[in-house]
Amino acid sequence: MNSLNTEKWNRILVRFLLAFSFWEAVSIPVRMLFFAKFYFDPTFKSMFVPITDVFWLGPVFSDVLFTISFGFLYALMKESLPQGLVGGFLVGILVSIIGFVSPMLWTLSLTNFAPTQLVWVWVAYYSLFTVSTAVIYSVGWNAED
Repeated sequence: MNSLNTEKWNRILVRFLLAFSFWEAVSIPVRMLFFAKFYFDPTFKSMFVPITDVFWLGPVFSDVLFTISFGFLYALMKESLPQGLVGGFLVGILVSIIGFVSPMLWTLSLTNFAPTQLVWVWVAYYSLFTVSTAVIYSVGWNAED
């Protein structure tokens, strides 16, 4: 395994800026699309705050943290991953299953901490985030180290 040299740092940062800016441009409409049904449902009304009361630093910091840590993870294990668009989709789907789907299946089978439909919409939202980030990190990163 190679260490992180200047060239890899530059690739991580460029991919990070691409993935983060893409996701921030897409995330608010996708959040509204995915969660609008629950926002207007009277049984879920207490779980959501109005959009004017959201402290936006939290979701943005969460997106920054996920995107940069996924970039480091991808850079360190790039040699053993499939490359290109198909590789990005495959890595994104596998990380989504391992990171979101499996823990939610396990948690929902043990407890009922949230409505099942809301949990699966949340999993779908973050899976979409993971797949798009994985595709951005994997496409075009084909220099031999």
